[in-house]
Amino acid sequence: MSVTEKIKRKIGSFGISTKITLAYAACFTILLGVINFAMWLGVMNALYVPAEKAILFSMERVKKVFVELEEHYVTFNPNAFRGALVAGVVLRVTDADGKVFIDTDEKYPSLEKFDAGILRDPPLFSFDEFDVARVGSGLIYRAKMEYTHDGETVTLYFFRTITAEVNLFENLDRILLMLDFFGILLSIGLGYVMSRRVLTPIKTMNELAREIAFEKMSGRIPISETEDELNQLAKTLNEMLDRLQGGINQQQKFVSDASHELRTPAAVIKGYIDFIETYGTADEALLKENLKVIGSEAQNMQALLENLLFLSRTDQHRQKLHKKDLDLDDIVGDVMSKMKTVVKTHNVTLEKNEPAKIFGDETTVRQMIRIFLDNAVKYTPEGGSIKVSSARDGKNILLKISDSGIGIAAENLEKIFDRFVRIDSEDLVSEANGSGLGLSIAKWIADRHGIKISVESELGRGTTFTLKIPLKN
Repeated sequence: MSVTEKIKRKIGSFGISTKITLAYAACFTILLGVINFAMWLGVMNALYVPAEKAILFSMERVKKVFVELEEHYVTFNPNAFRGALVAGVVLRVTDADGKVFIDTDEKYPSLEKFDAGILRDPPLFSFDEFDVARVGSGLIYRAKMEYTHDGETVTLYFFRTITAEVNLFENLDRILLMLDFFGILLSIGLGYVMSRRVLTPIKTMNELAREIAFEKMSGRIPISETEDELNQLAKTLNEMLDRLQGGINQQQKFVSDASHELRTPAAVIKGYIDFIETYGTADEALLKENLKVIGSEAQNMQALLENLLFLSRTDQHRQKLHKKDLDLDDIVGDVMSKMKTVVKTHNVTLEKNEPAKIFGDETTVRQMIRIFLDNAVKYTPEGGSIKVSSARDGKNILLKISDSGIGIAAENLEKIFDRFVRIDSEDLVSEANGSGLGLSIAKWIADRHGIKISVESELGRGTTFTLKIPLKN
């Protein structure tokens, strides 16, 4: 494994807080580097360049003095060289033998000392045509030029001390390095504190996730007053937990209610079988009665299981619908005809059945209508009336199923489509015949066909279900 891969693996093992801190410190370090480099260039330009320009400017002015010298050689004043120099620049002129005959500052280090102190590695940004020497504790720039008159050549040396500039530059370097060091430490500290503060909600989410179990989902992530992304994530997770808890509660209730519903017919069947085993089969009439009850309970259990399987498929989105063009009036007429044949205890009437084309699944549409009719029969006393009518209403067909039964209390109207909910004339109870799954199945079928259900009911005066079914365009 290469060193790079080891480093990547090591960094990968760091926590998010450490990674954010390192990234923050790295960005701050790069920013400091860019700022320092810019400052370095600026200071160099402000310190070194003026010194070099002072020498170059002095050399140009001295050249002009030489032009004047050529024109007025006899009357030329040597002090004119001093006036041509910029402040801080020293001029020293030597003849062909190296003897100094003009010196603007006799206290300045000699040429020999300068030559002995010339640096092999001058400052990085020093002018290439200049010599730089360290004499004692000071640094000196030197430039030279030659002048020839009447066959005699003289050499002019221009000096400029840059010791103060170099010291200032070095001191500035040390100060910047110290500031950078403390700045990086400060960035690491601030980055760590800020990352810990930012990641606190995530840590809370992690701890909460560890505590949540199937049996215990009451914990929620604290919501702050800020509206940042983490707060939005916390709200989303809390909403998800609410939905999960609601689903789990519904599932637990479904399992509990299903177990209760299945236990009742199972207990009845077992009781009658025990009765037969105890008293034998000698009494044929009693045996037939017991077997009839057993068969009835088995049929109820089968219907319950079919309803449970249907709802299970709907919950898992596996219940398929085969939709096509349907004649609703034919379906309503057929279902009502069969109902009149079976139900002899109630007055069943089809008052109106207008022709209507709809688009849907025939099997489930029939099932939905039968559920409402069976429900009407179940909660209407013998001798009561059940009326059905269908009439066009714009782009819809209104199918109304009315009964003169026990009615539903106003506060219970919203609950009737819940699973395992059944009613009597007083309240929601579990003593009426049936499993309490029919209306929830009918509601699912209606929703899948875009059918809107409205209910009107009054205790003791009956109930009317109105199905607003879209017509085929």
